Amino acid sequence: MASARVVSVEPADSGKGGPDAANEDDNHSARSDDTVWEEAEGADEDDQIETTVGQSKKETLFRKLEDFVSQKFGKKGARTRPSVTMDTVAEHQSDEDFWCIIDGKVFDLGPFLRGEAKHPGGKSILTRQLSLGGQDADERFVRWHHPSGNTVRRAPEYFIGDLEGVAAPKALAKCCCSVS
Repeated sequence: MASARVVSVEPADSGKGGPDAANEDDNHSARSDDTVWEEAEGADEDDQIETTVGQSKKETLFRKLEDFVSQKFGKKGARTRPSVTMDTVAEHQSDEDFWCIIDGKVFDLGPFLRGEAKHPGGKSILTRQLSLGGQDADERFVRWHHPSGNTVRRAPEYFIGDLEGVAAPKALAKCCCSVS
């Protein structure tokens, strides 16, 4: 698997009169100064994955997420795959120690919040999730990530375990026709 090239994106000068004017504009935007741009990893591997035609973005994203987590930890329910209780997840809701739940999987966002790792969307997108008071990040994860992006490949590095009490995903039914 090829490694990604990460490039920091610096805020552009707004042309309105120097650095203070640019900073004033940045204070009013939702843009984060620590946003990074990176090249996609594993495009050749993505071409080898069976078709996802007919699946929603959410279904495709969650399926690929499960595939990459399973490669590292085994299938859901396997002895090699950790699980986490909701009570344990609830203990991790601070500005530097934040766990979130995506498709019944618990991920540690702490390294991004503490500056130990760079999140391509910047720290502010994660602090926004924290400020919303929700550790259930399904909707925002689907909104901001693409199934062929690097996120699903890197997610196992931050995987804590499956949330206990969440059933294993059912196999998606394949259909060749529609019935009216």
